[in-house]
Amino acid sequence: MQKPKYTKNFWIEIWLEGMIHINSLTKCYHGKPALKELSMEIGKGVIFGLLGPNGAGKTTLISILNGLSGFQEGEIKIFGLPLGDNLKQIRKRCTLIPQSLALYAHLTVIENLHFFAGIQNIVGASLQNNLEYAISVNHLDTFLEQKAGTLSGGQKRRLNIAIGLLNDPEILYFDEPTIGIDPESRIDILETIRNFKEDHKTVIYTSHYMDEIEKICDEAAIINHGEIIRQGSLQALLQENNDPAMNLESLFIHLTSPEKLNA
Repeated sequence: MQKPKYTKNFWIEIWLEGMIHINSLTKCYHGKPALKELSMEIGKGVIFGLLGPNGAGKTTLISILNGLSGFQEGEIKIFGLPLGDNLKQIRKRCTLIPQSLALYAHLTVIENLHFFAGIQNIVGASLQNNLEYAISVNHLDTFLEQKAGTLSGGQKRRLNIAIGLLNDPEILYFDEPTIGIDPESRIDILETIRNFKEDHKTVIYTSHYMDEIEKICDEAAIINHGEIIRQGSLQALLQENNDPAMNLESLFIHLTSPEKLNA
């Protein structure tokens, strides 16, 4: 039997497995661009931060990557697959943890988990394994029989994350998950997210809190008015101006100042 001949592009796609590729993405609302020719690559097992002020385009980008919103121009590939033609297949391998809580207050923690597993047809050994993982990493063991509506803000956020883990996703999208919770819960959730790297999961994390990006992310992109104004490893971004005192917040202020933007 003759051996199949593989093209260079085939091997490139195999190497890129588990990555997100965005090329010249443009999204407009009522004729006004929300994203302008945005391009980025996110590797497997990377925690990637999307940093920007409210209205910068972070949530718009997350919505597009999850197939919740369309776009006018550009190309998106996830796991080497074009997003538009493979949305259902891609979604099975990803999860979105939104700002708003997706849970039922009148159900217990374990009832919520079983309900959301059921609507995704997660059963058998997969259900048991995924439940144990979701409960363990979010420290929900002692709250399983408690009504979700009686949980603290931080506990509800952890339940929200646990629900998102039920399909054992390879890519997790977090859209500002620490809004409105106490400092202790915030630290706990950030530590949970950082540990996903050990499980070889890819995380895309949006925030306007610069310290969160610095604490958990390997790479980041700074977005303003729908455009990427800087992206790269955290180390490279922080060393950009050869200033030992430079942190992400001071870099962000420097890059988004009116003088810089109008230069």
